[in-house]
Amino acid sequence: MSGLLRFCGLTFDAPIPGTGPLGVPAIAVPASVALLPLARFGHELLRARRVRARHRGVLDMVGRRSARLRATVLDHDTPAAYCLPGRRPRIVVSAGALRLLSPAQLESVLEHERAHIAGRHHLALAAAEAFARVFRWLPLAREARAQTALLLEMAADDRALRRHPRQALASALYTMAAGHAPGGGAGHAPGGALTASGPGAVVRLRRMLDARRRPHPALCGVVVTVAAGLPLLPPLLGCAPGMG
Repeated sequence: MSGLLRFCGLTFDAPIPGTGPLGVPAIAVPASVALLPLARFGHELLRARRVRARHRGVLDMVGRRSARLRATVLDHDTPAAYCLPGRRPRIVVSAGALRLLSPAQLESVLEHERAHIAGRHHLALAAAEAFARVFRWLPLAREARAQTALLLEMAADDRALRRHPRQALASALYTMAAGHAPGGGAGHAPGGALTASGPGAVVRLRRMLDARRRPHPALCGVVVTVAAGLPLLPPLLGCAPGMG
């Protein structure tokens, strides 16, 4: 950092800009922009934790624990499977899903939910939700919330596909999303939960069934290099006047 400052033409005895009367709002505004999403992120985490705690209490009364599945079974005809992440994670599957899914399909769905728990995907969802609520007037914030949920579902799909056939997970996802059960309608997970038939079921199905070639390692290296170098652009651009 010392060498970078000298390269930009700054020395340790140089006056630091932004310490005058006009510097207070110049510092307070960016600080508030950074602190508001952090505060909202903490609020979203606490709110989701309370919702999950209430739902766990309901599951303790109406569900039954299955040691074989390592999940809680609900007596409901609609095929559904979701997880309650956090300190006391729990996977929930309905009796309708057990009846309609084959053993291979059921294992792939359960692996999908375990991926959500292992990856702590609820933290990323809380961050996206906080960003969307603080900057609700920005279309980017609303789109980021939706795309984050979809990308997390894809990440869980990828982890499940490492251990289970592609056809098993795709057919299970179709059955869960279509809700082939008396009464119809796919089951909706409660707030704070992550469900296998979550956002973008059609997009995820197409992605799983479309056998695309993996990108070349050189392309991956270029992408990683560019992503790592992007944060260095603002300091380098800021040094341009000093370099002149």
